[in-house]
Amino acid sequence: MNLTNYKNLEIYSLAHQLTLDFYSLSEKFPEKESKNLGSQIIRAATSIPLNIAEGSGSISYKVFLNYLIYSYRSCLELEAALYLVRDLNYIDEKELDNIYEKLDKFVRKLYRYMKYIEDNKLNNKNRLNKYPSAYYNQQKIILEQNKL
Repeated sequence: MNLTNYKNLEIYSLAHQLTLDFYSLSEKFPEKESKNLGSQIIRAATSIPLNIAEGSGSISYKVFLNYLIYSYRSCLELEAALYLVRDLNYIDEKELDNIYEKLDKFVRKLYRYMKYIEDNKLNNKNRLNKYPSAYYNQQKIILEQNKL
């Protein structure tokens, strides 16, 4: 039994569209990048909605949260790849700003959903120290200080 139907989650719909956007972006790369940076970007983008879908089939919110953290990490990978793509002159600043804005919107929605699970679905008293990812904890604190 699934915790939630991933198809009903806004973050899944956004992740799905984001993946399609990154596929389109990768078509602009030179042929030499099809098996390198282009392939890596497609794998990272594809993993986001797939992890959301797979995690939604978990039997606990703690496990689901782990899958959402994997999606978040893939977003970080995409962010780093975007700067490489820009610096290699495969896209211009306008294209970078456009896709980065979509990625940023998704990350913020994902963060809020993860926070919702943390605050409402987990039964841990000391939740911050229970996360499997120290990096996520650090990012969580930074985002909260910047007041999403």
